[in-house]
Amino acid sequence: MKKSLLLLFVSCMMLWSQEYGLSPKQVAPKLYCFFGDLQVPNTENNGNMVNTCYIDAGSGWIVFDSGPTYLYAKEAFSVMQSVKTQPVLAVFNSHVHDDHWLGNGFYHEKGVMIYGPKNFSSNHLATPTRIEIAIKPLFYKGTVPVAPDRLISDSRTLKIGNITLQILAFSHPAHTFSDIAVFIPNEKILLAGDLVFNDRLPSLRDGSLSGWLKAVKKLKNLQWSVMVGGHGYKTGSDAMNFIEAYLNKLYIEVKRAIEDDIDMVDVTKKVYLPEYHKMVLYKMLHGKNVIKAYEELEWESE
Repeated sequence: MKKSLLLLFVSCMMLWSQEYGLSPKQVAPKLYCFFGDLQVPNTENNGNMVNTCYIDAGSGWIVFDSGPTYLYAKEAFSVMQSVKTQPVLAVFNSHVHDDHWLGNGFYHEKGVMIYGPKNFSSNHLATPTRIEIAIKPLFYKGTVPVAPDRLISDSRTLKIGNITLQILAFSHPAHTFSDIAVFIPNEKILLAGDLVFNDRLPSLRDGSLSGWLKAVKKLKNLQWSVMVGGHGYKTGSDAMNFIEAYLNKLYIEVKRAIEDDIDMVDVTKKVYLPEYHKMVLYKMLHGKNVIKAYEELEWESE
């Protein structure tokens, strides 16, 4: 009997240890979001380093970014059923980075329509994924890369449930080659995905500095009062301040370095941007951002 109870206890502990412990924050009357860790994917956060959201559309939920794993999506759905019991009507993937869409498989099993960016291809389904390599295998269990059902190539308006969404599809490279944001005018809600970071440094690895600045300007001009980015905790009027300031400063200083004939070998020493050196992921990402910006802006100078 004692042995059976011990086995049951161990089994329960193993099951509990595989949970993310997700807790939604009500950001607006019809918007609930899960805010992730500020670090990159690792065996401590197990991919829970991304922001994902649920929108109450009256007759069901609309999901913005499905998250990093099947387990994450399943847990998020379960938690949201305790807020309001209703199905998921649609899922939107903001871009191709896998921490934002590897939860698609869970919603696909439920027959939910999944929308994604135009550049999503079979190449993005290759395994092992970045998340799979970075996290504990138990947390990745059940995760299968699933592509969106419909790719969005241009901006459009959709009505899902009783919510009217403006889908903003950026045709030019920004954070990635193709990014999607969702604006809900009646609720003054903007879901920006990785076009907006705050509280940690962004990554330019798959994007364009000039294009990203253009996208940020467009988003800033929308009439929103609540904005949720892909990473970071700010959602109010100051939520876009950091990304705009950092990208602008990066552009100005790298451009100046090129004009001063600083070569790529030395440019990271020149464009140090000390005001950001205490920012989360500065040491990991800033130097790489400088090099990526240099490569792009050097061609602009030709």
